[in-house]
Amino acid sequence: MLLKKAVELFLGEHIATTRKTYAASLTILQGYIGPARPLADIQPAHLIEFFQKVIYSQDYAPATIQKHTKTIKTFFNWCVRIDLIAKSPAAAIRGRKLPSAITREKAMTDAELSAILEAVRWDKPRDFALILFLADTGCRRGGVAGLQIKDIDWGKLRATVTEKGEKSRPVAFSPLCALAIQRWLAIRQSHYKIKGVHVFSTDGSPMKAENVSLIIRRAAQAAGVRVLSSHSLRHRKGHQLADARIAPSIAATLLGHSDVTITLKHYYPADYESAEAAARELMTDPAKLADDPKIIKFG
Repeated sequence: MLLKKAVELFLGEHIATTRKTYAASLTILQGYIGPARPLADIQPAHLIEFFQKVIYSQDYAPATIQKHTKTIKTFFNWCVRIDLIAKSPAAAIRGRKLPSAITREKAMTDAELSAILEAVRWDKPRDFALILFLADTGCRRGGVAGLQIKDIDWGKLRATVTEKGEKSRPVAFSPLCALAIQRWLAIRQSHYKIKGVHVFSTDGSPMKAENVSLIIRRAAQAAGVRVLSSHSLRHRKGHQLADARIAPSIAATLLGHSDVTITLKHYYPADYESAEAAARELMTDPAKLADDPKIIKFG
């Protein structure tokens, strides 16, 4: 079977969002290997050369390299599983180790968020509401892009977002955020004459996730602060939860992580200094153990 046909079959096995992610890497692979190359002719050396000349030669972040590696390995393992080839040529490819923690430099600071919100507060009501929603919930950009009015429970100040893997989860937002969203929807209906179901759309159709990041970048430029992605607000929320010493299991639920170890690796420090600071807040004070006059008091 030709590489192009195998890729088509593989992509057909996945949902739309996963298919789009896989297609990006496999399109690059086909461009180098050739879509008409028979699967059986692809050798480990071909893939090693592909990664050296096409992937490693670019200024990609480690996470992007890891994504390409994982996709191509998954594809060839699938080909083995359905007997298209006997052995995966991608077994020789080694992924790049990802940083275990997400540094605070990648998170939007409170000062940056304040400046950005002030820059869009009056002239861009949609952007103000959208940024506030991201800051409150820490949700991914796909979740805010696809948010519909029916997904919002105004009474509970809760919304259901659908993110990567088409997984839905609840998120909580503030009364101020609710007012900002309602203000935007009222303005949209009166000025744009649109009653679309998608909350942050200006034309009634679903937003593209990339446009959420574009809104953040433009707002940052208008505010005169460093330009960050929409994910910087998610990182901000992760570090907020860790700093507040919220249980990692609860933080993982709030961030929509499938595994608590992801939350721990990304945001929770494991150094002794952090551990000692927490321990000193819990040092034993006999006077506070019980309301009992027999407790010995010193000094």
